[in-house]
Amino acid sequence: MWALIKVLAACVLAAICQTAPAGAQLVSKKVEKASERRIIVRYSTSDASTSLVDRVKNLETIPGVRRAKALPRLDMAVITCDSEEGEETLLDILDTHDDVELAVPDTWVSADDFKHVEADSAGSSQSACEAHPSCKGMGLNGSCCPSEDGIRLACCEEPAEPEDSTGPKLRPHPHGYTTVSLQSYHGGFVRAYPAGFVGFHDDKEHPHARFFIVPHADGHVSFKTMNGLYLVADPVGRIMAWPRRRHRANDWEKFKLTYNQDGTISLRGKSSDLYVGAENPSWGVLSCNRDVADESGKFTVHVKHGPDAVIPSDTNFSKLWGMDHFGGRDIDAVEAWKIFTGDDSKGIIVAVIDTGIDYTHPDLKDQMWVNPNEIPGNGIDDDGNGIIDDVHGADFANSDGDPFDDQMHGTHCSGTIAGRGDNGEGVAGVSWKGVKLMALKFLSKDGGGRTSDAVSALDYAVAMGARITSNSWGGGGSSSAMRVAIERATQAGMLFIAAAGNEATDNDQVPHFPSNYASGSIVSVAATTYKGELSSFSCYGQTTVDVAAPGSDIFSTVPGAGYDSLSGTSMACPHVSGLAALVWMYRPHLSMMQVKEILMQSSVREEALQGSSISNGRINARRALELAAQYEAPIPPVHAAQGLVFTDVDPRVGMVGGVATITAASNEDDVDYYSLHFISSAGYLMDSLGQAPATGKATLTIELNGSVAIPGFVTGLAVVTGNASAEAGHETAVIADLEDYGVPEHGPQAVYWAGDYDGRPKWVAGALQIQRAPNEASVSHYNVYWKDGGVRGNLVDSIPAVGFKTPTCSGCELINQSYADGIYSYHRGPYENNEYAEISFSGPATVTITEFNTEKYYDYLEVAGTQITGTDVALPKIIEVPAGPAAISWYSDTSEVAAGWTIQMQQSGQNAELVLDPVKPTTLEVEVAAAYGKWESNETATGTILDFDSETMTPSAAFTPKAIRFKDTNVAAGFIEGLVEIQPADIANNGVVTAYDLVLADDEGNKVGHLTWSVDYPVNSSVAAAVPIPNLKLPLTASKFVARAVSSTGESEFETTLELVDIVRSPPQGAAWSGDSDGDMGIVKGTLTITPAAVTINVVGYSIYTATVTQKSSFLTRVAATSDGTPITAEIHYYYTQGEGLLVVTAYADGEMDSGVFVEVDDMIEVYEEPDDNETEPDADYGWGGWGWGGWENRRLGSVPQPWLPQMPELSQIHLLWTASEASTASHKVLGSVTIHGMALQVVDPSTGDAVFMPPSEHQRRAILAAVAQSLPGVSAEQVRLLTGRVFTGSAAKARAAGRGRKLSAEVKDASKNSPGLVIDFEVVSMDVSTARQSFLDRVEARLIRMSQGGASAKKLNEAMAKELVKSGYELPESGLHTLVAEPQQVQPRETISETRDRRLKEHEVAGVFTDRDGTVTTVFADDDEDTQESSGTLAAILAVLGATAAVAGAVFIATRDSWKVGRPKRANVEMESISIHVNERSDE
Repeated sequence: MWALIKVLAACVLAAICQTAPAGAQLVSKKVEKASERRIIVRYSTSDASTSLVDRVKNLETIPGVRRAKALPRLDMAVITCDSEEGEETLLDILDTHDDVELAVPDTWVSADDFKHVEADSAGSSQSACEAHPSCKGMGLNGSCCPSEDGIRLACCEEPAEPEDSTGPKLRPHPHGYTTVSLQSYHGGFVRAYPAGFVGFHDDKEHPHARFFIVPHADGHVSFKTMNGLYLVADPVGRIMAWPRRRHRANDWEKFKLTYNQDGTISLRGKSSDLYVGAENPSWGVLSCNRDVADESGKFTVHVKHGPDAVIPSDTNFSKLWGMDHFGGRDIDAVEAWKIFTGDDSKGIIVAVIDTGIDYTHPDLKDQMWVNPNEIPGNGIDDDGNGIIDDVHGADFANSDGDPFDDQMHGTHCSGTIAGRGDNGEGVAGVSWKGVKLMALKFLSKDGGGRTSDAVSALDYAVAMGARITSNSWGGGGSSSAMRVAIERATQAGMLFIAAAGNEATDNDQVPHFPSNYASGSIVSVAATTYKGELSSFSCYGQTTVDVAAPGSDIFSTVPGAGYDSLSGTSMACPHVSGLAALVWMYRPHLSMMQVKEILMQSSVREEALQGSSISNGRINARRALELAAQYEAPIPPVHAAQGLVFTDVDPRVGMVGGVATITAASNEDDVDYYSLHFISSAGYLMDSLGQAPATGKATLTIELNGSVAIPGFVTGLAVVTGNASAEAGHETAVIADLEDYGVPEHGPQAVYWAGDYDGRPKWVAGALQIQRAPNEASVSHYNVYWKDGGVRGNLVDSIPAVGFKTPTCSGCELINQSYADGIYSYHRGPYENNEYAEISFSGPATVTITEFNTEKYYDYLEVAGTQITGTDVALPKIIEVPAGPAAISWYSDTSEVAAGWTIQMQQSGQNAELVLDPVKPTTLEVEVAAAYGKWESNETATGTILDFDSETMTPSAAFTPKAIRFKDTNVAAGFIEGLVEIQPADIANNGVVTAYDLVLADDEGNKVGHLTWSVDYPVNSSVAAAVPIPNLKLPLTASKFVARAVSSTGESEFETTLELVDIVRSPPQGAAWSGDSDGDMGIVKGTLTITPAAVTINVVGYSIYTATVTQKSSFLTRVAATSDGTPITAEIHYYYTQGEGLLVVTAYADGEMDSGVFVEVDDMIEVYEEPDDNETEPDADYGWGGWGWGGWENRRLGSVPQPWLPQMPELSQIHLLWTASEASTASHKVLGSVTIHGMALQVVDPSTGDAVFMPPSEHQRRAILAAVAQSLPGVSAEQVRLLTGRVFTGSAAKARAAGRGRKLSAEVKDASKNSPGLVIDFEVVSMDVSTARQSFLDRVEARLIRMSQGGASAKKLNEAMAKELVKSGYELPESGLHTLVAEPQQVQPRETISETRDRRLKEHEVAGVFTDRDGTVTTVFADDDEDTQESSGTLAAILAVLGATAAVAGAVFIATRDSWKVGRPKRANVEMESISIHVNERSDE
């Protein structure tokens, strides 16, 4: 089976380990299915001629569309396609739609991909191949360095290393009031006497024994006494205490902190590069004269916080080095909390888009956002947003309202953002008061996550009022759909905090998404260690990463009330999210871009972080709050509108149209305009529907031109006032409830009277049965009226709609369908490849699978989320479908086929019931109308009530028995025996029914035979009346039991029936085993041939077990019975246990036999020769296959699996062939990569004797370029440029083929395993610099995504590649070419803060409204040494910053990361931007 994604080796091993039993099991590698194909459709926001609802309805009418979902906030829709081929066709169709801005295939956000490397330009004058020995050794002629097509072959001599262009060094910042005492190995505390002598003291609290730590930008620190002296190491190695007589610290007073594994520190002098040690205690001195840090040089640090810090009572707070650390490498959280903790704030919502949150965790349960309009646990979508019980957020991975974290990643991030502080347990988040965490799960337990689900999560966050989203995920290629979703969320003022990535690569050169998208609202976050360095795994980028934050060894919450340490930019990201929330709560008037500006400008610049980000620094909470306090607050209007009236005139449900009438403010002195908005159920203003200028008139109107779709979470309209400074918030809004005027599209189908149980004449009591509308999507309830002579009378009562929908089938042309007696039957016999069908309906319902035989894993039925596949299905399989929308999907792939399946479905709830208490009506006719709100459909149904008189009439239908129960206990064919139970109706009998008559009847209901059983009405009506049936030979035509109620006036005409099942048991007549064809010990494979039972009545199949003669051990499979009695074969492959054979038993609809036919089985073991020592098995795929672990018990620090750890291929498996000779000058481009198997030619270099790979010739490279251009929409060869060429071998080549959602043929899979891959990176640029450039690049990106997923687009590229190479003179290999395309990466310059501000102001100018006057502050941070550090801005102010620890110590050498850029394996799942703990980071330097 080749239509599905490749399974990572780790996943297969995990599955085998977890499922390998003590007994036997099938040998099957359960392959994760990613067969559902989706397209994200983007519409132009400027085209309002057609509503999004109508657009989605139009999409659902296109052949090949299974379903479509609207994303109203983003003007997008997500389409689910019938098949891969249908996806290709749909993309082509949608490309021609005028209102479609772009149709993009959905992607899986992947952990890693082989990254592009743009080498430095050669600059060598020796371009001839002969001038370079390696090129000459390959026999290359002409120009190689560079060649005529502008590339530089790898055989060229390496160019000279560029000079270090490090920017200016940043100055230090001040220390706070926190002090430390240094305790030596002999117990004394370092003491500095006022006279300058340094010795020891026995009291750590003595003022002379306490020091301020003053960090420096070069990674060193100074120790300053409380008297203002500094410890120095003089030229002879003595440690003295001197006053500083200069502005800047010199190297004699600088020390490097070394962190030892035992928790102590050592000090190394910068000038001498020697370690400090304590001399003999009797001498009481320190010296800086040791080559190594011995025991005498180890010091225990005792911290005493000053009055400028707030230390919460959390038991694990000391583990939160990112919040507070004596070495100044933290974010100064404790000093920030002295200024503000969130008390008395209005609060803020932070959406955590991740794996979910454990909202029961003791440190998080009180921090969770609660949907104000959702009632927990009632199974109802109370707020009408389409998600049931979305109390704390939503789960888009599983399409429900429960975002509970079944991994741990999202819970860990949440604890860092807003873990409950000062509660005496656990941890404290950066913003531990006021923040409400919204859990938006789009990553599943195994780590998979779709771009479309991330877009849906972002849409939900905006609608429900989140101001900040925390996004600790990423990797893989870019998607214009995700980019646009972020841009539209930016327009709503949302800040998008994103992890920078864990590949240790330069994001300026190797883009990482979503952090690399160009939107100005993105804050891309790198990670730092407690040494002050950039974390070894962290990505960086001088123009694409914004800021750094603590990310190594971060302690936080994990599910199950636990805590643990994780590492990664995932852990850095929530530090920034928490700080952004703290700043915004501290100064709510700040704009989104002002908050971002504060985060960056208040960061602590360090030499160790120079070049790692735009800010070159690490966030600092204290400085951020102090800077935020300097921003001028906007002044929105204080006068609000006085009234709002709106009436919907659009009759379509879910659409709104009409005129809003606004009563102007009583005083418009500060009002420039009025803005009309939708308001969400959470109370937040949404998109503006229009604006009206303040004119001095008493009333104003805003017309909703055309119809507007009502988002599901909207409850009303709101009007706010605005002026040039700002727009008033939702707190001052005047709100009008939105009553959707809608006429139901369908009415009730029929009305039935269930019988009168009130025996008095002219009185009736009973139940009206109303057959619901076939689709209640536009029905809220049904109104029941009396009707007399065709005239509607009074309202009897109303009955609520339940969302009922009768089954409808899409793509069911090949499926046999029938309906009888309330049962829908669907049958698909022997099927073909590429079939897809979907039956949509509403539950509750019971689905019974009576026949099933499909190719295991690859062809399947999915019933309300339960997937059924293969042959090992215990039949009949009954699935109870809960209430609500449901679907049954059928899918077959492109390989093997099988016998098919049969299902039956019985819906419940198709009838609504209205119980009439005893009443004396004036008429016996009723009329029922469907309604939506207060509007009714013209389509009605009428019914007649029959009055029952017990004195003169036989029992009415109300007295009909509720049910009949019977099970045949005689297993002989044609005979029945057992007890028939007749259950009375659930009404007061009042002596009406005296007995029940029971008879046998044929299919038409006619009595068969002469037998009639009569039984008295039971004394207790809750107990069934029992009729014993002796051993009875059935009449040939008898098919059912019929029971009727009997009264003093006779037998009722109404009856209850039960289909008669003659239970027969007959074992198989025989079974034969083919023998074992699997040579492995302990594994058996073969064919079992079964001779069917002699009596095949009601036989549904034959179950096969491992067994010891007659004792069943393990169930293996079940094969369907044949209708003609021919032998049945079953392919068996399972783990073998010595002494066990196979037992075959007959299976019936009501169960299976315990005994049957036993077959002996032997395990055939094949002896293999030992492999040659030089032969090795291919390495496992790079990647990981699951995040599970054995529960929450006995977990230790660092024991948690962290699968986001980057796993590098062996560099020996990657061979560089060429690089571009000149760096790319295009600012906007799409980067792509194509792998060609069958084209990597290996030769021997005669000069060295080494085997080397020959690069393709220039003609061949031009052919490759031409093929790429031909396969992309509107692209010429001049717009494509080849960047690098590499050959991947071994497991690195295999890893290139991995990709979630990619459909590979058997040939491509074999080629990726068995042959090297020629990997060519390229770029596509636009010749147009107008606004059309973006559309062009988006379409190129979308086509490359299609190619990366396999299918027709990839085949076309492969054909074009072969054709162009043949034209170039290349001889194709016998096995042909096999081409794979990686996910693309669209690159754009990051939008700066000022650019974002200018653009937003310009947008408001175009609308004639000025609402955003971002002000920045020029702030000078001054330390006690009078060093200064200026942050840029536009408003002048000076802030004197006092106190706090600071500065990052240590250095990081980013240049050493270059080897990481060679290439990275593609992993199939979403990257949680976290990595495992590096224990050696705490070790001695």
